[in-house]
Amino acid sequence: MVLHVFNDILSIILVIVIIYVSHFYYKYFTRENPLPGPIPLPLVGNVSLLFSDIGEWPTQLQKKYGDIYETYIGPQRNIWICREDLVNKMLKPSSRNNFHLRTLPDNDGLKEIGLLDSGIVYNLDYKTWEYYRRFYARSILKSSFLMQVTDSIQAVFREMDDYWEQLDENTELDFSRWAKRYFMDAIFFIAASKRRYSLASYYNSLSINKKVQVSENSLKESEAFIDAVDGFMMCLLYFLVLPKYIFDFPGIRIYTQRLKDKLSWLRKNVSGIIKERREEIEKTPEGQELVHDILTMFLTINTSRDITEKVADSLHDRPMTDEEICGLFLETLSGGIDTSSNTICFIIHFLSRYPKVKERLIEEVDRVVGKDLNHKITYEEIGRLEYCEAVIEECTRLFTTIPMVARRNASPDEIGGLVFPEDTQFYINLQGIHKHKSLWTNPEEFNPDRFMDKGNMDIKDHFHTFGGGLRKCPGRNLAMLELKLTLALLYRKYDIELVHRDAPIKFRTTALRTCHELKVQIKKRNA
Repeated sequence: MVLHVFNDILSIILVIVIIYVSHFYYKYFTRENPLPGPIPLPLVGNVSLLFSDIGEWPTQLQKKYGDIYETYIGPQRNIWICREDLVNKMLKPSSRNNFHLRTLPDNDGLKEIGLLDSGIVYNLDYKTWEYYRRFYARSILKSSFLMQVTDSIQAVFREMDDYWEQLDENTELDFSRWAKRYFMDAIFFIAASKRRYSLASYYNSLSINKKVQVSENSLKESEAFIDAVDGFMMCLLYFLVLPKYIFDFPGIRIYTQRLKDKLSWLRKNVSGIIKERREEIEKTPEGQELVHDILTMFLTINTSRDITEKVADSLHDRPMTDEEICGLFLETLSGGIDTSSNTICFIIHFLSRYPKVKERLIEEVDRVVGKDLNHKITYEEIGRLEYCEAVIEECTRLFTTIPMVARRNASPDEIGGLVFPEDTQFYINLQGIHKHKSLWTNPEEFNPDRFMDKGNMDIKDHFHTFGGGLRKCPGRNLAMLELKLTLALLYRKYDIELVHRDAPIKFRTTALRTCHELKVQIKKRNA
């Protein structure tokens, strides 16, 4: 009797599975605007792709299926665009752009961690997002702000340089670890005028005899911040692409909770920093100058203590809440730390592999800023480092730090001769565009000279390291300044060589390409 009932249950389950699978593939093969792409599996789609490098498989699929193809993550259809002419309308910097949003309104993952209504990365409230974007345009994109931060960056570099001086000259350095902590300390000082002691913590872990005298709690907190920011960057991709029922699977659920815990810790600590600064501002008498950094800009915008260049207009005239500031501050940290630290690692790798390019970069540094190590590099000098900028651009073309960006259409729209319904999820394969043979001469060749002709509009139109359209990275000017200044400081004093020159660079890709090891030896140029 029991066996009979059990067999009946199995039969019912089997029938349900057959019906579901048949229905799934019927809908798949009769879908509107069918595109080439890997055939999805029921329930999970092509989720197995996520277990390989997300910076590589979109371009591999491009080679197999062409410049427009589709994948499925769970039941979600994703359209991949890999050619410049197909993404032009998506990247137009117009408020009437139909593709100004990144994700769908029913994205349960991003909704669960509160990213659909905060910050600027995934915020679906256009008016709020426009307010934030206007703030960035009127503050950190301005040359007056960038002139101010050059001193901060050089101060952090001097600290790192002091630690290097105290290490054995023949010590092999994992530059990826130094870079992460250098940019952590730099962006924290720029954003909040606070020290993080990340460099000190890492130096103490390497130095046997001499230690930096900093409280153990401060050192531990600095490492915890790095780990939490890494977790936040993973959240940006993980909760974007995975359906909720997948990241709630047994086993996967543990990792999901770990990411949520890191995000919660980060928000709690950033909220504490915001609260502390707000209290400082309230206690500072009217007329007394406030600390001039990004956090103070956030806190005083559209108030009587406003230190920005007046963001207010008829649509943007309110102060920001602490919750809003927390979301923006998190994105400022993650963008300033992870993208810059990984990009500088990839640049050093390329310079070590191409000694003639490195020699030319050093010649420009010597000519523009001089060889005096005590000379404080100025904002104007950084602006004259044209070949240095070309090296950065060519490196990020070949090794795009954020290799893909998401977009969705707010209403039906045509792409490549096909009309897609509203709320279609698109992904732009920036790496594929940056290496497309129809756009670039010898696209696999490392040649910074291709960016030296600043009047070449074709190059400008095909290059999207900082994204494009209204969603273009608001910190792009700061990022370029940080990278150019750091390269000048490094190569003014040191010659940097890979320990294993012919070895491939060690990296992995999640929301961005991450260099997880870069062993180098540094020697003073005048030695």
